[in-house]
Amino acid sequence: MVQAKIWVLKQHFEGFPKDTNFELSLEQLSEPNDGEVLLEAVFLSVDPYMRRVRMQEGDVMIETQVAKEEK
Repeated sequence: MVQAKIWVLKQHFEGFPKDTNFELSLEQLSEPNDGEVLLEAVFLSVDPYMRRVRMQEGDVMIETQVAKEEK
């Protein structure tokens, strides 16, 4: 099985974020089914517009990435 690393917003912040505002969560992924692929993120996009998106605590930020195929 493969583990996915997910950064979750733990609590809102004012100004610059701190490490304590986020929590790293691990999620078990099953093997890909027929017609599916497993991708590894190589580069993640962190853009200024993301600051305007109001997230709820526990949300996961959606971003753009460059990935390579693993399976």
